[in-house]
Amino acid sequence: MIKLSDEVSAVLKKIIISLLILLVCSQAALQNDTIRHWLTGVDRWEGISLK
Repeated sequence: MIKLSDEVSAVLKKIIISLLILLVCSQAALQNDTIRHWLTGVDRWEGISLK
C-alpha cells in the first residue's frame, strides 16, 4: 500500500508541476500582443458598448 501511495504521489507531483509550468507559459504568452490577439477576442470588444 505504501509503494502504491508513493507512486501515485509521484505522478500527482509531476502533473502539478506540469500544470504550473503551463500556467506560467500561458500567462507569459498573453503578454505578447500578437499571441493575445490570436488566442482571445476580448481586446476587439474593449471599449464597445453592447446596449
